[in-house]
Amino acid sequence: MEAKSLSIHLTDCCNSSCIFCVVNSHKNSTECVDKKVIEKFLRDNRKLGYEAVNIHGGEPTVCKELPLLLDKIKEYGYKFVSLQTNARLMSDIEYAKTLIGKGIKKYVISLHGDTDGLHDSITLSPDSFKQTVQGIKNLKKLKDVNTKLMTNTVACKQNYKSLTKIARKAIDIGIEHINLSAVHTKNRALYNFNSVVPRYTVIKPYIIEMVEYVVANNVPISLEGFPYCALPGCEDYIVKRDLCKIKLLFHSILMTDYRDYMDQEQKKQHEKCQKCVYADICGGVYEEYQDRFGWDEFSPIVRC
Repeated sequence: MEAKSLSIHLTDCCNSSCIFCVVNSHKNSTECVDKKVIEKFLRDNRKLGYEAVNIHGGEPTVCKELPLLLDKIKEYGYKFVSLQTNARLMSDIEYAKTLIGKGIKKYVISLHGDTDGLHDSITLSPDSFKQTVQGIKNLKKLKDVNTKLMTNTVACKQNYKSLTKIARKAIDIGIEHINLSAVHTKNRALYNFNSVVPRYTVIKPYIIEMVEYVVANNVPISLEGFPYCALPGCEDYIVKRDLCKIKLLFHSILMTDYRDYMDQEQKKQHEKCQKCVYADICGGVYEEYQDRFGWDEFSPIVRC
């Protein structure tokens, strides 16, 4: 049976101001999320076969209601909780203990550089790299064997030449899974398009080098948001869009199947994509990317 997951945008606020933020969260964001709507969403879906809940933002840890929300998730019987976070507040060992005690099973932690200079230039937040690294170390020390630490790195113009170094840093501090994402070209990423979005043909060798390094170190790696033909030879690591049915709540907007939303509203396939062996499982290319760059760099993968 297909896995089913709920996905919740908990807050518009953030303690960083990443230059490619897909939801346009930043340090001066105004909160527009009604927490009562979120609780109703959790309550209404608790007996509909959804066992997992993914929490994201903004930065969920800046939301004072997060611990209470985690208690409600447990009360309603959801078995698995994942948190997308920059882990900066987990640099405080007591706060890290609080979250560990709430039963989160997967932390997906944003790591966009291997040094203060690179990471902080992307988050536009001094000391964010040091805080994220310390947060990861605290979680690593406190967690049990059933709790997984995963990093997510967005491959942008600022960091693509350092992808292997970022992976090395993540592995050195105890990360158990590495995810690499393409820039999702909405909101701040769209506003900053020319300065942050690299062409896939340019970053391809750096991604391949990163994948080879991570695999050689026996750490799982996944690639998210990339069309299959952009990374030949890495197809086995691209996230399959049909693995899980995701129902997403963003403010008061309900997306009953996030995959359909991405396919219909965020990405496009060219007519030549229909010749590709991955046509049925590849979402295509972010529409703003192909509007700017066209389709010349993409060719269908055909098996003889």
